[in-house]
Amino acid sequence: MAVKVMLLSEATLKENSVLQDNVDMKVVTPTIYHVQNFYILPILGTSLFNEIIDQVRVNNVSALNKTLLDLYITPCMIWYTRAELLIHMTYKMFNKAVGVQNADNMNPASLDELIYIKNEATNNAQEYAQRLTKYLLANEEQYPLFLNQPNVEIDTFLAKMNNYNSGMVLDGDGCCEGQYNFRGVPHSPLMARKPCYWC
Repeated sequence: MAVKVMLLSEATLKENSVLQDNVDMKVVTPTIYHVQNFYILPILGTSLFNEIIDQVRVNNVSALNKTLLDLYITPCMIWYTRAELLIHMTYKMFNKAVGVQNADNMNPASLDELIYIKNEATNNAQEYAQRLTKYLLANEEQYPLFLNQPNVEIDTFLAKMNNYNSGMVLDGDGCCEGQYNFRGVPHSPLMARKPCYWC
């Protein structure tokens, strides 16, 4: 089996986040690997992602890709890892049940608190992800594999242009009564209908 290549090290994560030194890496390492494959791969696209992975594997990272890693990929991965770790570090899977991890001198955060903290970390991660995309777009000539995917297959990821995710309001007390479509663009008076099918 091929050795897993990690774009974010334990030391870098702990040095640049609120993670304590005694955190169990059995939880952290799979989360880092998940983040780079679930978030970073779609941002970079398959070709550029594979180029960076191959260079890290043989410890021969080009100057351009080192800049990309140090200034853009690493901060993005740190925040996505923080967001993903919250639930994994609080809830543990045991032989007979899923339980809440408890420490001697502290109480675990409530689920509502965890969701709030996760949302904050995810917002930061998405901002860094968008900065990564903008940097690549501004330097497209230096990173030709970003938008040009040779040998596209069914499992090829084309690079994302937008890294922000938001919910969609389907209905509610503040219904626009058909005056706007789901993008917030006003309809002509003839298109407005009641009840609203746009909110």
